[in-house]
Amino acid sequence: MKNQNKNSGKEVIVQKIKAIVNFLKNPDSKLSRSYDVKKNLKSVFIFYLIKLFFLLLWIIVVITWAELGEPPVVDIRNKLSPLNFMLYALLFGPFLEEAIFRLSLVFKPLYITISVFLLTYVLTSKLGFGISHLDIDKYVLERILISALFALITYFYANKYFIYFLKFWNANFRWIYYTTIIVFALLHLDLSELTFNKFLLFPLLTFPQLLGGTINGYIRIKYGFIYSCLFHSINNILPVLSVL
Repeated sequence: MKNQNKNSGKEVIVQKIKAIVNFLKNPDSKLSRSYDVKKNLKSVFIFYLIKLFFLLLWIIVVITWAELGEPPVVDIRNKLSPLNFMLYALLFGPFLEEAIFRLSLVFKPLYITISVFLLTYVLTSKLGFGISHLDIDKYVLERILISALFALITYFYANKYFIYFLKFWNANFRWIYYTTIIVFALLHLDLSELTFNKFLLFPLLTFPQLLGGTINGYIRIKYGFIYSCLFHSINNILPVLSVL
């Protein structure tokens, strides 16, 4: 009986890995949605174990071949109190990043408007004003107004040309999915310290984000947005504990 349970557990893990690989090969925004909460939670946990396994392998390779420097979580930790840092890393941060990159994988005018607003706010803060999106003491109104303007324009056109947007989304979902993974990984790089060598090592340096983006995209489509936030939050637990 124990051997059967072990084998069935291994089979489940292999099935999940195959599901991710197949989805990566041919991303599909119309996967049959699973609504069984208990099974969905179990699947999220299994995906976490899978990512943790590959993350450990990545750590071994990185320690041997590359120098990463401080992870982004350290910079965030320095800006916030311990309590606020935990709240951001485990709740607000996962929701923010999932809303930007995964929410609008299922196309709806409201979803893409939220994604555009939040992404514009982050990019405007980082690239426009040279500050963190967590900095609420400088240019807050300006950043909100710029983001709101882009969001309103997006919502207007997404509603007015809904059918065209939807057709474009379905026809190009593969590239939309890949793009969210790459941009998600890029935003976790410190661009101010980006050298040519680091650029060449981009897939290696951002492997956790590339893997996380790949799995999160699948979870968002297969199980729903809440589960992708949950998966993201669980993945942040160990990095949070490491810098407390």
